[in-house]
Amino acid sequence: MNLEERLGSFLDETFEYNDLPGLAVGVYCSGTSLVGVRGYADYVERVALREDDIFHCASVSKLFTSSAIMRLVEAGVLDLDDRLVDLLPDLHIADNRCESIRLRHMLTHTSGIGDCYGYHWDTPLFGEDALENYVYSDEVCLQPMLWDPGTEFRYSNMAFEILGHIASVYSERMPGGAAASAAHGRLSYEDVVARYCMEPAGMNVSTMKTFERDGWKSDTTEWVSVPSLAVPHRRDADRSITRVQYYPYNREHAPSSTLTASVADLLKWGRVHLNGSRGVDVGNRPMTEDSPSKTQRGIFADANLYKTIWQPYATVPNNGEKIGIGWFIRKQKVTDAASNSHEFTLYGHEGSDDGFRSSFWICPELDMVTVVLSNLSDAPVKRINKKLFTTIVSAI
Repeated sequence: MNLEERLGSFLDETFEYNDLPGLAVGVYCSGTSLVGVRGYADYVERVALREDDIFHCASVSKLFTSSAIMRLVEAGVLDLDDRLVDLLPDLHIADNRCESIRLRHMLTHTSGIGDCYGYHWDTPLFGEDALENYVYSDEVCLQPMLWDPGTEFRYSNMAFEILGHIASVYSERMPGGAAASAAHGRLSYEDVVARYCMEPAGMNVSTMKTFERDGWKSDTTEWVSVPSLAVPHRRDADRSITRVQYYPYNREHAPSSTLTASVADLLKWGRVHLNGSRGVDVGNRPMTEDSPSKTQRGIFADANLYKTIWQPYATVPNNGEKIGIGWFIRKQKVTDAASNSHEFTLYGHEGSDDGFRSSFWICPELDMVTVVLSNLSDAPVKRINKKLFTTIVSAI
């Protein structure tokens, strides 16, 4: 059974077993990209899911925020040891421990900053100042810190909203960065990501500004009219699948949550990092210059930057994974047909919001990317992605 047949069999079995409205899967492996889908973009109206349909990717957005910050770090605009109070001197968090928060702490979820109270998906804001207003709001400034910065891991969407605002504020110091907005003299957060992350990766259908997609309506009850956009679903108490009556978008939370992308674009995002990391020791051996993914350049000029990005900074308490600069790091063992066990290192992120789940991982050692997306709130995409990885590795 070849790779394409194996993926098809995996999709059939996984879709049926998990009772999902829609499932989209992508694999890139040493020069070959495959995308497969099953089910519906809109389960209620029985609109079939297509391979190029677009999903809300939730916290996979954080990989783009952290990469944007690292573009500024590489350019010398920012430093990982910069203090938050120096970067945003007008941000007054009502806790003296905030003076010790460094840029690296926010990127590694060790800042001590708490989390958002709610995302208000049903009452979204679309204005250019939505993110900045949120960062300076009482929710951010008056929330007590959880502990001293740098001492413990605690997942914080709020810290990533702050990081997104920092990326916008300091974008004017990048070459061409001030050419965007007459009102601010700088790029918006979303435009920073588009210019410094998505464009170099060749991601031509992805955006953080979902509300700008053709067909989007300001009345959030009409979002289902957006072409090629998968509809969010949930399970009722009786386990039946129904639509979520709003789309998870609010510009206040763009840096943590609002990426919408196709599977193919996410495979490009993985490939650009595989290529960018070439020459860096990953797993058991360094990547070589003649890898098939050499056709795409990295978004960073210096491959050695991945030694910083993929360095473990803290342990995630609930699952033993590590956290790097925005990327989670995990090990996965695969046993081959001869009963030999191999352990691989993977880097990636999960995403979970109302109506969607996403799972994105890369394995530089194998020159591999795996993506799993579903338009259901409780879809077990991480478990599916782990099984997908095992299935593909067993076939190569």
